[in-house]
Amino acid sequence: MLKMNSKNREKYPECYWCAENVGRIAFWGNVGLFVLKMLCGIEGNSKALLADAVHSGVDVLTATVVLLCLHVSNSPADSEHPYGHGNIEYIASLFIGISLFGVVALILYEGISDIMNGVTHQPTLIALLGLIISIVGNELMFRQSLCCGERFRSPAMIANAWENRADVLSSIAALVGVGFAMAGFLFMDSVGAIIVAILIGKSAYEMLQDAWDGILDHSEESIEKIVCKEVSKDKDVYKIASLQTRKIGPNISIDLKLAVSPDLTLQKGHEISARVKEALLAVIDDRVGIINVYPTGFYEKG
Repeated sequence: MLKMNSKNREKYPECYWCAENVGRIAFWGNVGLFVLKMLCGIEGNSKALLADAVHSGVDVLTATVVLLCLHVSNSPADSEHPYGHGNIEYIASLFIGISLFGVVALILYEGISDIMNGVTHQPTLIALLGLIISIVGNELMFRQSLCCGERFRSPAMIANAWENRADVLSSIAALVGVGFAMAGFLFMDSVGAIIVAILIGKSAYEMLQDAWDGILDHSEESIEKIVCKEVSKDKDVYKIASLQTRKIGPNISIDLKLAVSPDLTLQKGHEISARVKEALLAVIDDRVGIINVYPTGFYEKG
């Protein structure tokens, strides 16, 4: 759940309900799909669909984590956390990625064991129906969560969205396997389950990589280029003495030190800093969570 500030409400009024309820939609949507796929997988005698159901079961757990982390992430900064609580969203993404690798190991073990021991079961039509419903449901949740995540720059929402897209792809793979198994190629049901695991593993790896960069305060090169371009326009700034950027959840922190003439008064130096800060906010205001601009008095005279 994302609590939008007044600016976001005015800018994206049509997104208010979705942003407020993205966590609940992910949770209850995955609960429904988990129950549906488990019942259809058991009744339809399909290992591929049961593997896909396990995937949705993990989604229920991770959706709960996303919901809790988004609540904490939107808590205001305090004396102990002056940069806010945004990085907890990367912890949510990290948790999702690790959970998915556990699912991958389980599905691979079951699928390979079945193929080695000989597959004797044949899926029925209800398994095919369950997979079609799963594909449609997950695609709808993917589009809703990705839209909100990109609009409000929420790593947890985006991670949750791509988890739904991974479900779509895994359900398609399971659908192909079930289809071939129903046609008489019984081992293809287990092959479908293995393909599901590979797709989940790819998604988990990318998710962990993004989360790790966020936790380690990876710099934002695209923002740094914008800062350098805007600062160069101010005639009273000799050069950038120091520039540090990092992502904090959906926002970006900028710490900027400007090299100005040491002959200037302290008041003049702060006026220059305020002017540069205002110029930067005019360009990247919707992406900045914290911006600090300081003058520093060293100016190399020719």
